[in-house]
Amino acid sequence: MRRFKLVIAYDGSAFMGFAKQGELNTVEGALENALKRLNIQSPLTAAGRTDKGVHATYQVVAFNAPAFWSAQKLLAHLAPKLAPHIVCQSLEQVGLDFHPRFCAHKRRYRYILSQMPSPFLARYVAFHPHGTLESLQEALNCFVGTHDFKYFCKTGSNPKHTRRTLYKAFCYPFCVGRLDCVVVVFEANGFLRAQVRLMLGAALKCSLGHLSLEDLKAQLALKKRTSTDLAPSNGLYLSRVVYPQPLSKDGV
Repeated sequence: MRRFKLVIAYDGSAFMGFAKQGELNTVEGALENALKRLNIQSPLTAAGRTDKGVHATYQVVAFNAPAFWSAQKLLAHLAPKLAPHIVCQSLEQVGLDFHPRFCAHKRRYRYILSQMPSPFLARYVAFHPHGTLESLQEALNCFVGTHDFKYFCKTGSNPKHTRRTLYKAFCYPFCVGRLDCVVVVFEANGFLRAQVRLMLGAALKCSLGHLSLEDLKAQLALKKRTSTDLAPSNGLYLSRVVYPQPLSKDGV
């Protein structure tokens, strides 16, 4: 038996999220079905479980396969069965103890938003008002560091631990075609369910003057929960997962 690390990108608008949900179309379900067509039946583990509408440019999945499969041969057979909404970027053999979630050191999310709606980008860019980049950045700075993000987690998810370390939170202007956009980047050792969307929802309110920095800091300090706004899912991308090196035994 061999264990493989698969890096994929996917269009989240085509799925009801990553995790399997009965007969609904999900990324995990599509991956399992493609592997079954190759007579590979293995539980899948992933670096993160994206919600409905959330995209990934760098999602990591691990599974086991019979020893006769090489990474190159398996990738050549698997990739066509996942296109067009899931693209295989790389496949490599790793140690049997590799776990995409628990072995990861850092995760990075990017969020793309614009104040000018476009019907052609509606699935991939969130159209949402915001203040100046300076005011947005000032709010984002509050999240950097180690905090208890209990009040920036979707209720009902009940995680065991809610402390996370946020290494980076910044924004910059970007153009998608002729559309003026803003990209917001979050990088941390891990994220709670909907944490990125809740943090951005609060930061956007601050940039517009609808929430004070003092109230944002009070929510981070668990003194009061003032903002529960979720940024729309369609602008969010899982964009990087960082692991210690080396991992691979062979890869393509």
